[in-house]
Amino acid sequence: MVHAATGQLDVIVTAGDRGASRPVLKTNKVFLPIAGIPVINYVLSAVERARATARIFVVGDKARLEEALSVAHSPFQGRRPITLVEQSDSLYDNIWKAFLHTLPGYEPGMDWRLYAESAADKAVLVLPGDIPLATPAEIDAFVDHCDLTRYDYFLGLTPESALKPYAPQAERLGIRMAHFSLRDVRVRQNNLHLVKPLRIANRHYIQRVYNSRYQKRVFDILKLFWQILIFPDVSLRFLWAFVCLHIARVITQLGWGSFPLFRPFFLDLSMLASHLSQALQTRLIMVTTYYGGCTLDVDNAEHYEAICANFTRWLAHQERLAKELKD
Repeated sequence: MVHAATGQLDVIVTAGDRGASRPVLKTNKVFLPIAGIPVINYVLSAVERARATARIFVVGDKARLEEALSVAHSPFQGRRPITLVEQSDSLYDNIWKAFLHTLPGYEPGMDWRLYAESAADKAVLVLPGDIPLATPAEIDAFVDHCDLTRYDYFLGLTPESALKPYAPQAERLGIRMAHFSLRDVRVRQNNLHLVKPLRIANRHYIQRVYNSRYQKRVFDILKLFWQILIFPDVSLRFLWAFVCLHIARVITQLGWGSFPLFRPFFLDLSMLASHLSQALQTRLIMVTTYYGGCTLDVDNAEHYEAICANFTRWLAHQERLAKELKD
């Protein structure tokens, strides 16, 4: 397996608050404080301590980012070169803009097609700035299992079992998240993406899916189904796979998952990866990590309250996991 060598991977941290981004407590969630330190600082601390990281590119409101990084006692120490990139109007535009800044000699306004061949295999790690429980151990565990010679897009997953320690317990606050039920495992996307942007022919699809990412209400599910339906390169098999994912989730909630009659609605990971590869016109595979920290984003006020209440304890849990998995 060939993965990113130590200090060879550029990392893009998204911290924008425009477009489909949703504020928490009426502000950009990456600037919410935990023990007096903005959330984004904890994320950048984990990124700079990950051994695969070469440079860090943060895209968002530059003025607010500069202010956040200047707070006293920040865990972010500036151990890796960091570039702040002013945000655009959508998540896709922000990632694309930051990616262009990673290219050698790039200046704003240059035609990216000048790099179509030389940067075709340029890979970047992309993660959001609202996951304060991210750890260098989880980031490195993810990157270590990304074979850059065989695939172009690595999508991170976390199994339900790894997220149980963060669930509400008795009188203790926690976070309970929805999962996709697959044939042999229940998983949730964990916010880690290792990607070669120029190898994804339909990369613009990602923004449309992001706009309809909340899949708890029937309206949101139908909205995303419509977005997928109008994609020109999406097959009927992919549409059926989307339907199966949601049917399987309902079947699991009803406790009917063990009935053989419903087995055809449950996909396996390789099948799902194949469908996503076809839709995006790339070579995609899913990579599982077992820490959970990168899955716990500040998605709403309740998540923020739970993370604040358990921050030290949950970090300690991940440190124990890192030692156990290393041994």
